[in-house]
Amino acid sequence: MTRDQTYILEDILETVTASENPEQSLDRIVRMIAKRFNIDVCSVYVYDPYVNSLSLKATVGLSKDSVGVIEMDVDEGLTGMVIETMAPVFIVNPSTHPRYKYYDGSGEEVYKTYLGVPLIYHKKILGAIVVQTLADEGIAKDDIPLFKSIANQIAATVAFAILQEERRGAESVHVSGLDDDTAEIETPSLKLNHLRGEAVSDRVASGYANYTLDTIDFHQVHRINVTDTEAEVTRIEVAFDNAATQIRQVAEHARGVSGQEKAIIDAHLMFLADKSLRKKIIAKINGNLSAEYALKKVILEYADMFTSMEDPYLSERSADIMDIGRRVLANLVGVNGESDQAFTRDTIIVASDISPVDLLAIRQPNLKGIVLAKGGRTSHTVIMAKSLEIPIVIGVEGVLDHVRSNDYLIVDGVSGLVYVDPSQEIREEYRRRQKESTRARKEQEGLRDLSAETTDGVSIKLGANIGLLSDMMLARQYGADHIGLYRTEFPFLLRKSFPSEEDQVALYTRVLEKSKGRSVTIRTFDVGGDKFLSYLDYPKEDNPFLGWRSIRLSLDLEDVFRVQIRAILRASALGKTRILFPMISCIDEIRQVVALVNDEKENLDRHGIAYDREIELGIMVEVPAAVPILDRLLRYVDFVNVGTNDLMQYLLAVDRNNKKVAVHFNVLHPAVISTVEQIVSVCRRFNKELCICGEAAAIRESIFLFIGMGADAISMVPSAIPVAKQFIRSVSSADAQTALTACLAMEEAGEIEAYLKERLGP
Repeated sequence: MTRDQTYILEDILETVTASENPEQSLDRIVRMIAKRFNIDVCSVYVYDPYVNSLSLKATVGLSKDSVGVIEMDVDEGLTGMVIETMAPVFIVNPSTHPRYKYYDGSGEEVYKTYLGVPLIYHKKILGAIVVQTLADEGIAKDDIPLFKSIANQIAATVAFAILQEERRGAESVHVSGLDDDTAEIETPSLKLNHLRGEAVSDRVASGYANYTLDTIDFHQVHRINVTDTEAEVTRIEVAFDNAATQIRQVAEHARGVSGQEKAIIDAHLMFLADKSLRKKIIAKINGNLSAEYALKKVILEYADMFTSMEDPYLSERSADIMDIGRRVLANLVGVNGESDQAFTRDTIIVASDISPVDLLAIRQPNLKGIVLAKGGRTSHTVIMAKSLEIPIVIGVEGVLDHVRSNDYLIVDGVSGLVYVDPSQEIREEYRRRQKESTRARKEQEGLRDLSAETTDGVSIKLGANIGLLSDMMLARQYGADHIGLYRTEFPFLLRKSFPSEEDQVALYTRVLEKSKGRSVTIRTFDVGGDKFLSYLDYPKEDNPFLGWRSIRLSLDLEDVFRVQIRAILRASALGKTRILFPMISCIDEIRQVVALVNDEKENLDRHGIAYDREIELGIMVEVPAAVPILDRLLRYVDFVNVGTNDLMQYLLAVDRNNKKVAVHFNVLHPAVISTVEQIVSVCRRFNKELCICGEAAAIRESIFLFIGMGADAISMVPSAIPVAKQFIRSVSSADAQTALTACLAMEEAGEIEAYLKERLGP
């Protein structure tokens, strides 16, 4: 018989989409398969892991009275053997097989061929599809691959049927906190003309709002009351239809995906077609809730219900429900479903949060600004945005409630304000401010070739923190004296596998060439925390900043670490290079690191490969444990970089990306000032070079205190260098020492901040 696999799979997809419920889908599917292939029997059995048995759920060919009646343990019957082996079972004359089991009234004893194929979804066995024929040659072994594909296709339908049954049983159970529509703070339905977030940039941008599908989330949705409920119902219906259309388009273009992936697509389509789901959402809308908030309430109810189920498989399906809900939500706010689009006009990305890698992926000339609902002022995304000179505002509450795709926005990275479709007067005011800012930057260009020297003759070396090769141009443009920190992890993050030794040598060589004689401090890759390699299998960690990251990961992946060390050594033959090791917390770590470096030096010597034999090694002091043992750590290294971002995070027990505790993340906290002063003092006593890095290095009050401590090198994002240089040239080191003495005696950050602002002026 002629069997076109493509057509049959498309027919199954259409059948699933057109059915009103999973039971109807299964019934239609078995009928369609039987008719298409001229098969006498097609049946679907569902596996129950709790009692380790199978039950007949749909059939054509066997007695309809057998549906829901025929049950068998897994250790009996031919279909039980399919479940036991998790593999297809093909048998001619099945009634003669030792595992054959007769069911009175079923009528299957007359069939001469048997093929059972397991239904597997997300690596979980759900049941089996069975086909049988009267003719001895009705089915052959050659047909097994086709029916395996069909089994993969309908596995999602079976999975959804199981979910529906479990949901019906659970819907009467109250889900704590989710049924109370007053549980969240009510937000007025009025569309605000401005929103407030946290200012983390020194620039302003304007453009049209563009949401990203990958980062939109329900935590951005707040309760809003509406009066035009009919309009909201229309919006939710259109959003559901658009979401289904997008998924069908994915299916149409996914000829090369596996049966498992197609099964997931089917599951999403079935959930979108669930009429009871829409009815629940519409009921909440009729209670005067916005479409977004009604969707959020119902999706979270469903997800919470499945998460609470004991069966791990059912519990994990809550993730599918959340994925579908987010797609509908994206359509509500105007996301077009494309993740790699080109921006044809000035664009402001609006998102819950984005990773540094995502930011690099969407970077293009028309990306003018970023608005995030989450984020921390020292997150690597913020650092990257500032390095790319893209204005950014973080922690903007209610952005999804009040901003739609294509709204015109002004993003003020200085004040933290985001204006939504602002008046002409506001637009003109910001145009004037941008002109003033451009003029001020031109004036600062005259400082590029001047030294950062205090009024009483103390010189401070200003370095640039970079993560991309393109940042070297900015370092030169803004007059950096050296590259105080080159973050090598970003080239790792942008790849699909670890870069080879030759790739790394080429990259580091280009960095040194573009440095034009400036020294370059190359930090070994610092991943983990909020920077993850897509090709590395990370353990699930509740506190990734305290877990497998940085030097810990490097030492565990010794072969990869050796490759990077060797590549840096080879590149060092072409320019002034220093190697910096992050997150050192004990003597044993630095001993291991030094031993590895020495091993690789000997390896290069044996092969006659050139490198800088005097290359300096340094450590990042960013873990509080390193501070009291710093005198001992210095025996093994030549220099120190202070990583103020992580040092503050660990010292103050404040998640640097958590807005709830952002107020406690303060560089002027007495403990931070005392700790940095202690680090500087120890380095000066042992005559070791020191450079202070991190966002604190670009804050004038911090710079003033660092000068008072005797720090002679500071490194920051390139664009901050002109302002820092201008400030340093306006103060004296003597005044800074006096201020430091006063601040070390103070008790609160607020007291220190007020004192410094009064002393330094506006």
